[in-house]
Amino acid sequence: MKKVLVIPGNTFVSRNYFSSPMIENLKRISIKDNIKIIVAEIESNPIPEETFDKLKKIFEEEHNIQFVKLIKNPESLIQRLIWHLKNNFFHKVITYRFNEINNFITQKRYKEITNTKINEDDKKYLWNSDIWPKYFGFPFPKSKLIFKIFYFLFSSFLFSNNKIIDENLRILKPDLIILGDIQNPVSFSYFKLSKKYKIRICGNVRTWDHLTKNGPVINGLDEYWVWNPIMREELINFHKINENKIFEVGSPQFDYYLNSKEANKDLMEYFNVKDPINEFSLKSDSSLLFFATNRPHRGIGEESIIHHICENIALGAYPDKDITIILRSHPYDNTFEKRFEEFKKYPFVRLFSSPPLTNFIPSEFREDMIKVNLLLERTKLVLCGQSTFAIDSACTDTPVINISFEGDIKVDEKLSVKNRYNVDHYQKLMSFKGTKIADNFESLDKKIIEYLKDPTLDKEGRSLITKNFAGLSEKPSSDKISERILHNLMVTSGELEPLT
Repeated sequence: MKKVLVIPGNTFVSRNYFSSPMIENLKRISIKDNIKIIVAEIESNPIPEETFDKLKKIFEEEHNIQFVKLIKNPESLIQRLIWHLKNNFFHKVITYRFNEINNFITQKRYKEITNTKINEDDKKYLWNSDIWPKYFGFPFPKSKLIFKIFYFLFSSFLFSNNKIIDENLRILKPDLIILGDIQNPVSFSYFKLSKKYKIRICGNVRTWDHLTKNGPVINGLDEYWVWNPIMREELINFHKINENKIFEVGSPQFDYYLNSKEANKDLMEYFNVKDPINEFSLKSDSSLLFFATNRPHRGIGEESIIHHICENIALGAYPDKDITIILRSHPYDNTFEKRFEEFKKYPFVRLFSSPPLTNFIPSEFREDMIKVNLLLERTKLVLCGQSTFAIDSACTDTPVINISFEGDIKVDEKLSVKNRYNVDHYQKLMSFKGTKIADNFESLDKKIIEYLKDPTLDKEGRSLITKNFAGLSEKPSSDKISERILHNLMVTSGELEPLT
């Protein structure tokens, strides 16, 4: 029996793989092709024992997938020191230097924020990941030689050895390893030990912004899987990966957008998903606005912006006189209900809570994905900050307005919502002209009115976003990934020649 070991490395990857049609594909492969599928937890760090036991039961009893430990937490003082150096120093050093060498827009933004004296009142809007001290690049931050030295040390056996990983590979003896995040420190450890045991290994780029932000990818994988042609070019140009080893497979999170209305109806019945049209009491003649909110430190001033929109709806200031607005939570926002409770006073407002990623249950997020798909099909206009929801909206050809201001909140320009668009991946998305940018209340109202009057505006741009970012094609991403899995297993058995 062939064995495939999947290391998601991140909860978002776990959601995209195990709450999408991909989970059914993995189960089908395990039964039809007699292949053992094994998953090593859901994050890059060990999860609590209670969570592990709960997920193990779900994966093994419902999906015929073995669920195993990812790594072992360091125990001795030396192990803890090595762990700390790898994750909190060496990884940050190679990320900082890689981003400097490539002159990424995102890196310039990080440096500006790091060099800015932030007022005490504004610190609540500051992300820890926005701070990158200069010492990570000392000396000569753009030196390729120094970068190579640090990369060599970071990826060496000194920092890659781990008892659980070694045991996993020795005992499980997988024929193929799939990494869900090829820039994650734990993935480097699995890669190094896979080479020790001569195991074929493929890697998935976690998400669309990482190749110009999260440092170098693992060099030397047998295959690299990306969402779209833009990520392919980034792997070639910045990460110097052999183009023959790169495959555009899309992302399973977008697969439900390929469904017909009949297929969606079947999905709701099969998985017992409550129809969101009934759940949120949406009238057939009501125009639906969908506001994808963010966490408080990213969606600065969203409350005042939503209040402004709600007052305009109440006053009939927009051309569509019957409007319903859904406020959707970010999966990592535990303040959503408290922050937006006040808007329940408006009869046309609905609160839509995403399942929390801190308590990942595959079936809950699958239901959530299906509901979002159905609602976006029904939606006339999406509003969001710098968000993947712009891609989701494009997949259903739904107009989207990107919020680029903080409502009535005053904040340092370097921490502003507008400044968050100064990142490589979003600059590329905006270049396709499939969204409109609202940078004050007046422009917000103007753009809402324009889209409500003519939803076909920027249709061509949305089509380009769908193709170049979601990577949508006639074949679902889940099927493309499944094909790559089977292809690589045929290589391991000698039925096919490996790529060079």
